[in-house]
Amino acid sequence: MGDTHVGSTACDEQSIERLAATIKADENALVVGLGDYIEAIAPSDARFDPREVGAFVAPEHMNNIFYVEAAYFCKLMEPTRGKWTMLIPGNHESVAAKQYHTDAAMIIADRLGCPYQGQGEESGWLRIQFCLGLTQKVRDTVDVFCAHGWGGGETLSTPKYERLTARKRAQIVAVGHGHKPFSFPYTVEGLDRAGWEETTQGYFVECYPMIAKHGYIAKRGGNAPPAGYVVITAEHIERQGTKLGVELKEL
Repeated sequence: MGDTHVGSTACDEQSIERLAATIKADENALVVGLGDYIEAIAPSDARFDPREVGAFVAPEHMNNIFYVEAAYFCKLMEPTRGKWTMLIPGNHESVAAKQYHTDAAMIIADRLGCPYQGQGEESGWLRIQFCLGLTQKVRDTVDVFCAHGWGGGETLSTPKYERLTARKRAQIVAVGHGHKPFSFPYTVEGLDRAGWEETTQGYFVECYPMIAKHGYIAKRGGNAPPAGYVVITAEHIERQGTKLGVELKEL
């Protein structure tokens, strides 16, 4: 999940709370954070519009607006504490950290108890391991590459998406930033260690934003897609002692 933009009047707080409840109810759910959790637009920013500031932000909070927004995001997502695998910053958090010396993504990671990756690169890796029995022997892994999206870089067109998946040896490539949610499967063919041909199934995902109306997005001619989220289910399959590998399914 990402692009929640908490702190903007366009933020769909009810959808975030429903998502938090959904994650809490699923004992196997894991969360990957893809950036832009808060709006992080300071009063000195040219984009700042007091009419678009969230109702929870009081006038006395204006000199510390990033911290207040980060704390409120954590309040909305409190039911998910312990289910976050990692998070990366988005361009909104990166600007806040660079120009205003407040790393809101690090605050969120600390409060939700999860690793913080990315810093200035806004990207990072996650490895999920399937372990067997009390020995915790690793039977399979699922590698996830996460990137918020580099402005005018890799998130402009489908060919660039395809090049990004080709560069990363991962079963899941997940990005944010674009506010153009989609998911599509891809396959990579190769040989295993024994020389047998194998095909790896993967997914490329751009997360849904959690925005209920346009806000400043409309000012720059953008769209406000419906709030939502993408779930990729990874299941280790083993029959009669023969390892069949990991199957990925999209919901």
